[in-house]
Amino acid sequence: MFDDRLWVLEGYHKASRNDVWHSVDGIKWHEVSKTPWAPRHAVSVFVNGSALWMVAGNNMESDVWKLKRVGARK
Repeated sequence: MFDDRLWVLEGYHKASRNDVWHSVDGIKWHEVSKTPWAPRHAVSVFVNGSALWMVAGNNMESDVWKLKRVGARK
C-alpha cells in the first residue's frame, strides 16, 4: 500500500515484464505506461519516505528504482 493505492510491479506472463499497476479498490486497475527499466520479475518492493522503491529482480542487475507521485491524480 502506497499513496492510498495497492501496487503490483514486475510480473511474469510467458516472459518477464516491466509493468506497474495500481488500484484504489483492488477491482479496477490502471497501468503506469512507459516504465524505463528492463523487464524482470521477483523484485523487492518497499515504501520508504514518500516513494515506492523497487530493487533488483531476476534480471541480475544491481539497480534500484524510485517511483513517486507526480502532480495531481484522477
